[in-house]
Amino acid sequence: MPLLAGKNYDPATAVTASCATLIAMTALDTTNLRLSFTVPASGTVMVRLKGTIHGATTMPQVLLGVLQGSTVMGRQAPPAALAGTAVATTFVPVEACFLVTGLTPGASLTWDAAYSVETIVASTGIKYGGPNNTTANDAFGGFCFEIWQVT
Repeated sequence: MPLLAGKNYDPATAVTASCATLIAMTALDTTNLRLSFTVPASGTVMVRLKGTIHGATTMPQVLLGVLQGSTVMGRQAPPAALAGTAVATTFVPVEACFLVTGLTPGASLTWDAAYSVETIVASTGIKYGGPNNTTANDAFGGFCFEIWQVT
C-alpha cells in the first residue's frame, strides 16, 4: 500500500487544539497539516491520524477526521491509550485510521487534518510539537497525518 501523502508535523513551539468547548469538525492547521494527493484508480484511500491528548485526569471525547474545504470526508472516534496513571501530565495517544471510498480516480484533492470535540474536559487539548529539552509538559511530539493508496 503506497503512501500518497504524509506529514509528521512537530513544530518547535507546542500547539494546543482546545478540548474545553464543543467544536464541530475543524481543521487543526490549514498550513502545516494540509495534504494534496491524486486519487488512485480504486477511488479509495486510507487515512491515518495520530496525536496526543493532555491536560487533565479525565479525557474528552473527540473525533479525528479530514476536511475538504468545509466538507467532512471521513472521521472516527479514536481509541485512546492511557500509558500510566491518569494525572494532568499524562500523555494519552489517540489514533484514527479509516477508509474513504467513492472518490473520483485521478482527481487532485487537498485535505486538512481535523478534529471535533463531542464531550468537553476543561484544560485538555490535542497537543503537538514543543522544544527539545528536559522540561516537563511543554513537548508532545508530532501530529501524524497520512493518506495511503488502497487497491
